[in-house]
Amino acid sequence: MTKDNPSASIGGKPYYFGSSKFTSIDLRFKRFEQMELSFLYAVVIGLVYPLVPLYLKEEGVGVLLVSVALSGISASSFVSTLLWGRVADSHEKRSKVVWITTVGGAVSYLLAATRPPVPVLVGSLVGANAFAPGVIPAAMASVSEAEDSRSRMSYFWIGGSLGYSLGTAVTGYVLEKFNVTPIFLTSAILLLLILATNRSPPPTAEVDVKVGGIPRSFWLFALVTVLFLFTDVAKNLYIPAFFAFHLHTGTAFATATLSVEAALEVPMIFLFSRVLRKGNSWRVMGVSVLLGAMYLTVNAAAFNWVSALLTMCSYSLVWGSFSVSSSSIVSELVSRDKRGTAYGVYNAALPIANVVGPLYVGATLASLGYRLGLVTISIPLVLIGVTILLTKSRGALPYLSRRRTHVATEDANRRDDTSKKNDLAPNSSESAPPTTPPTTEPAE
Repeated sequence: MTKDNPSASIGGKPYYFGSSKFTSIDLRFKRFEQMELSFLYAVVIGLVYPLVPLYLKEEGVGVLLVSVALSGISASSFVSTLLWGRVADSHEKRSKVVWITTVGGAVSYLLAATRPPVPVLVGSLVGANAFAPGVIPAAMASVSEAEDSRSRMSYFWIGGSLGYSLGTAVTGYVLEKFNVTPIFLTSAILLLLILATNRSPPPTAEVDVKVGGIPRSFWLFALVTVLFLFTDVAKNLYIPAFFAFHLHTGTAFATATLSVEAALEVPMIFLFSRVLRKGNSWRVMGVSVLLGAMYLTVNAAAFNWVSALLTMCSYSLVWGSFSVSSSSIVSELVSRDKRGTAYGVYNAALPIANVVGPLYVGATLASLGYRLGLVTISIPLVLIGVTILLTKSRGALPYLSRRRTHVATEDANRRDDTSKKNDLAPNSSESAPPTTPPTTEPAE
């Protein structure tokens, strides 16, 4: 793809969500395509994620078997993001990835909509998670390569927050009134709509940077992401229970706080995306980890329904800062030829946290109680956040930052050499030797 021919494709084929070519349409409208994709997918997650344990409990499934089923679904999602992300490294294969994952997920949800026996239902949900999550690393890899990638990524996250807020707001009511069939049927339709609303690639930057494989620093970043997402596990699984049964707010109010908080993430994502334009991604991520520690601490101090709502809503600051900074760091650390794999690993962090997190968070809360347990869980986040701010916020780690420093040093040395030569022969009639044109920094 070139600046003069924005509709050019790689290998003679469009490499994103279909066969239509990019035309000279307003770029702001094109950003909304990414927002639509994340919105549609997040509605599906918001509908299905809280539904599964509630429905299995209604069907008389024991707590242990429910936990096994949820672990199996999370494990399937983990494998899906890694596998499909690896395939999405190839531009030419991303269109096929999206077709296979959305259609495969839709078929699985259609099977679940028939209300089969519980083992078959769980199997269909495992199958859905073996396909559907794969659309996200493929989409994020393409968004990260766009000319205005940071702006597009913020729209991507805004769509996700809006969709999750909508899904969680209606799923309990629909389950109570109509059972699971309309929920799974709607989920299948929404996945198929992704194909209709995301048909063309975003305009990519002209220059690519090839640095080989995935650096070790990325794996350290992925580990930090998993540790941070234990906060998300506490927010979704344990803090609403704390509100409902210890503060006596009731389950309806406790789950409604999740929907309100998700809606408030939208302005926070927009705010931090603007901050990121002038700031450092690592610095914003360090702040987000500290905000996560603050979130756990203030929730431990909640005492009534008003404080419960306010403390839950403070998570919008946490997710608004973390989502935009962490997704930006992925593209800074990893070259484009490995972006699919990188975003697959990045999105696999949440399934890992959902499997391991209950063991860590649940055991801590069970042994220390909710209030002291939440404060205890926040301590590692404080240490991680401070470490990031002290060691990574200057941008010394990412490859591109090192390359900028190297190029700037070379240019400065050339200027110094030229200046010295001119000083030694100020009256020479011969012109100074031409300097090498400054290296053009590749677009991020």
